[in-house]
Amino acid sequence: MAYCFLGKYNLMLDDKCRMRLPAKLRQSVGSGYVIIYGADCLTVMPREDFEALNEKFRAIPFSDVRARRVVADIMSSAVEPEEDAQGRFVLPLHSREYAGIVKNVVVTGAGSVIEIWSEERYNDLHGKAESYEDKLSALGAYGI
Repeated sequence: MAYCFLGKYNLMLDDKCRMRLPAKLRQSVGSGYVIIYGADCLTVMPREDFEALNEKFRAIPFSDVRARRVVADIMSSAVEPEEDAQGRFVLPLHSREYAGIVKNVVVTGAGSVIEIWSEERYNDLHGKAESYEDKLSALGAYGI
């Protein structure tokens, strides 16, 4: 499936710590998705991409203890949300704590993944005075 997740959406968790992915993002996810810890946020991956990542994990030898511990950390943090009839799912406490989410959430399309941020953390990291040119220079190492 070809997809490119785009956009920024400001949401709020409800009183039961539920949220839903914005419709434009949700319809591109496909048959399901997995939420894992990301870089200062939560990362939402289409189920088939997560399964492909898991296949790469399987190639790591058991003798590489450090790498196996990292895999265990990633896999133990993973959540397969169960949506209700309205498309809402509970964001687990461990996920909220990791991402610093209390109530206000920013959901962003980030190309091949979706990111779920606490509004405060998102604004702190993305609201910096760094110029767009400086941001783009970070992509130079990749020929972009």
